[in-house]
Order: sequence, then structure tokens, then C-alpha cells
Amino acid sequence: MLLITGADQFMGYAITSHMAQYKELRPKLRVLCQNKARCYGFINAGIDVRQVDYHHPNQISLGLRGIDHIILAIGSEPDRVENAKRICRVAAHSGVSNIVCVSHIGAVSRMHPSLQDYHIIEEQVMHSHCQYTILRLDFVQQYLHLWANYAEKNRKMILPLREDTEICPVDISDVCRVIEELVLDKTSEALKPLDDRHDGQVYSLTGPESISGKRMVELLCQATGYQSFKYCHGRPMDLVYYMSGLAKDVWFDARLKREMSQIYHDTFETAAYREKAYCTPTDKQVQTYLDYFDWVQQTSGSVCVSHTSMLTHLPSVSLSSFFEQNANSFKPRV
Repeated sequence: MLLITGADQFMGYAITSHMAQYKELRPKLRVLCQNKARCYGFINAGIDVRQVDYHHPNQISLGLRGIDHIILAIGSEPDRVENAKRICRVAAHSGVSNIVCVSHIGAVSRMHPSLQDYHIIEEQVMHSHCQYTILRLDFVQQYLHLWANYAEKNRKMILPLREDTEICPVDISDVCRVIEELVLDKTSEALKPLDDRHDGQVYSLTGPESISGKRMVELLCQATGYQSFKYCHGRPMDLVYYMSGLAKDVWFDARLKREMSQIYHDTFETAAYREKAYCTPTDKQVQTYLDYFDWVQQTSGSVCVSHTSMLTHLPSVSLSSFFEQNANSFKPRV
């Protein structure tokens, strides 16, 4: 069986939704969550959903019983390091053979505590005595759904980056396709062990091109047909103020409620997870964004590499495609 952690957070939700498109695989899927209310769509699809309290080792042990593969989707909960450590410790004694860790490209940073979380978790995975592959994700394009509200209201894209600083955003569907290639035999819809080529490897998953803030706004103008978008080099505190206010924004709240209804009735036949903002960002999530942007600004650490297309054998999805497919979410309100 395949276990996916954090199914009640965006990364785990997206990976589970992607794998659930294979109907023969659904009885072999199990997901862990802390908020079961966000996983009723998976229950409706016949996926085994386990709500766990990570402070109770017995619940984790029961969740990992009979599991061969773990997709460790690192989330944004405040105690994500300890939760991941507990999973790895139990995995080592539960017969788990393979772990795919969905990490962050900023794990190499030694300056930013939220990014160091990923490094600590990676170390735990490496010492778990299981076969493992680590996927370090650059900024995920779908995170920009959280910026759509700002673009609608202010006709601006705000990031704490100089307009010429470049990042290489990766599409979430490309991340899911990489995981699929690692653990799934698509001809039989059966799970497969990690190939020896991937065991012990660390891959960086980026998009197909480097994008500056200025270029991002140009792509947004092309997609929406609205030519007056501006790029705003905001302060970290400006982004914190905006993100913290999303929880009180009636338009954003209406969007989340609409999305939750769609998630509940999802048939998983399309990659609908690509269109979701999913939830308001946590403090840990916002701090991770800020630390990532600061790390990029200080080190130029976001560099395009070919690992994504190499693993999927497909072209990577561009940011322009993301904006084109989600143009209505970013168009200014009139």
C-alpha cells in the first residue's frame, strides 16, 4: 500500500488527488490527516483516510501498518519537524521499504529557520534505513492562487523581490507526475519499488524557465488581457499583512467554500487540484514563503535544472500556461 501524509494540506491533497485518478490504485491508497473534514472527498472515492494525533505513536503505527511506500509531503503545521521525525521512526520499524520526501529547494539554506526544517527532515529520512528519494521543490506555481485576491483588488503583483530577481516556479502537476513515475507502474496501475537509479538521490524540481517579477506581470497581462498590471516590490511585512488578512476577506472566503464543495464532489478524472487556493495560509507557511524569497534574493539559489522533465519524460508546464488557465481568478474586479 501507498501512504500519503498531510492529505488535509495542499501538497498532500494534490498528490492524493493526482494518484486517485487511477481507479485501480484507490484501494491501495491510505492518507494521514489531522483534519478529516478536508478529506471526505477521498473517503467518497474509496481511499483509506486515517485521522492521527502525531503525539500518539500507536495511532501512527496503526496508520503505517501494511504500508510499503510513503510519500512524506512536508506540510505547514507548526510542529512539522517533530511530526515527520515520528513518521520516519515508526516507518523504520513497520516494514516500510520506500520513502519519497517532498522537500524544499531552500533546504540548503543555513540562515532561515523555516527552510532548515526541511534539512532536518531530510536528514531523518536519510537515516530511516528505508530506500529514499528526496524531491526539492522550487516555488510551486499554484501558491500564486493566494496572490490572486491582491491582483484583483490592487491591479498589482506584490512579492518581496526586486523586479529583476528570477525564480523558477514549478507546476504542481509536474511534481505529482514525478512522484507517479517513481512509485507507480502505469501499465498495471500497481505500485513498484524505487528504482536503484533513484534510491538515495536528491532531485531539484523547477519549472522550465527563470521568471522575474517584471516578466511575471507581463505574462499576467497577456493572460488576462488587462494591460495595467504593475509589479510591486513589497516589504516582508506587507506580504504578512496581506496574507494574514485573507482569513477575514469575504471574497477569498467565498472562493474557499466554493472550492471545498468542488473537492467534496471531485471525481479525480481531471487535475482539478491545480485550480485550488485550498485554504488560508498558516503562519508557518507565510514564513516559509518569506524565507524562500529572502534566500533567493541573497543567493540567487533558484536556478532552472532539467530534473523535472528528465523524470517525467515530458515538457514542464510553464508559468504562462498557469496564468492562461487561471486568468479569471486574477482579473481586476470592475
